Amino acid sequence: MLKNIFLWIIQNVFKIKTETQQKEVDKNQEYARDYEDIKSINFNAIFSNKLSNYVMSDSELSIEGDNARVELLNKTGQSMWKNFKKIVSMGFGYGGIVLVPYVKGGKLYYNKVPQNRLTIDETDGDLITGATILAEIKTITGTISTTRYFRWTNYKIENGNLTITQQFTDDKGNAIPTPDFWANIQQVQVITNVDRALFGYIKSPINNRISNDKYGVPITFGCEETILEIRECLQQIQREFKLKECFVGADSTMFDGKDSLPKNGIFRKVDAGEDGFFEVFDPAIRESSYYARLQELYKRLEHEVGTSYGILSDVQTQNATATEIKRSMYDTFNIVDDMRTNIEKGLEDFFYACNVLANAYSLSPQGDYELSFNWSYTLLEDTQQEFSQLVQGMNQGVITKEELRMWLRPDEDIEQAKQVIQEIESKQVQEEPFME
Repeated sequence: MLKNIFLWIIQNVFKIKTETQQKEVDKNQEYARDYEDIKSINFNAIFSNKLSNYVMSDSELSIEGDNARVELLNKTGQSMWKNFKKIVSMGFGYGGIVLVPYVKGGKLYYNKVPQNRLTIDETDGDLITGATILAEIKTITGTISTTRYFRWTNYKIENGNLTITQQFTDDKGNAIPTPDFWANIQQVQVITNVDRALFGYIKSPINNRISNDKYGVPITFGCEETILEIRECLQQIQREFKLKECFVGADSTMFDGKDSLPKNGIFRKVDAGEDGFFEVFDPAIRESSYYARLQELYKRLEHEVGTSYGILSDVQTQNATATEIKRSMYDTFNIVDDMRTNIEKGLEDFFYACNVLANAYSLSPQGDYELSFNWSYTLLEDTQQEFSQLVQGMNQGVITKEELRMWLRPDEDIEQAKQVIQEIESKQVQEEPFME
């Protein structure tokens, strides 16, 4: 239903010309439907969840600066970072995820919006200067019927001024008056000195195979044929086990009378013509051939996606060293690294939006801030080898004790590390024995 009225609402309710085409809306709705499918094994979700673990494992976000604005942004940033593994997974799965900040009760919050609820209306280079988002859906159940209400948010920049407009429709696309539960939302807001729409857009790094990079595509984009073969192979395995279920065949005359066999369970009636007929059916299951084919299909899918082996397939590591195992993950790391780059760009836009809203609503005094990302590279690096290199670098005077301690204790910043080291050294001096 949504894909049929999405552009109609943009063009007829908002009266907006948009760069988004109907085929892009259709594709984004298709991606969303496939990612959200829970009725069968979902390879899009499997890859998305696995890769989001690699992207976020042991990684940190910090907002640096010494002012009240940094403190405000850090509260939102740290709260978001705790849930960012899910956000990354949604970015891979939907093809893109939009993080929309908003102010309520003097505090900053954010919504997660899949890209199938976003139209990109106008761009200026890499900046989105016009967009419309299906920001919220409310379902109200009455005594007789259930009604869905849609809240749409439009962003439009003209001459450095951003106009944010709220519109409301029913589920048929008809414009309606502001519902009571959205009455406290400002319907039109103008903010000056803004160069982009106020949200962060994190796209999947997968190549969409066209020149236009407006929207991202899911992690399993273009792999549909292989996924169909995998599903078919899994069905064949299921059928093989079902066909080869063991049973005891006995003549039908043995199921009646005194001391008769039970008519369910492992026994089955057979019209053998012999009253004493009794035979076990227990054929060998051809699982090795099926599973060998399944592993090959898994590896083919991993090749198509662009990851290393091991996301779905079994990896043989008996004779491999730790270094060889990590090097074998290089293809997966490339996708992880590309996603991290997209996250940095998306969060740069998101916190720009938060900063603009903080100014507009006077949430805190203005102040400079800087985003800092501490990404983990354990997917490729040997921690023991890296520690030895850091110790050698400290002994050679090219890194400090504080940097070494921060590697061991990533929860500390440079000032905390320096203070702890001073306390340790001071204690060591006090405990040294007096020598004449």
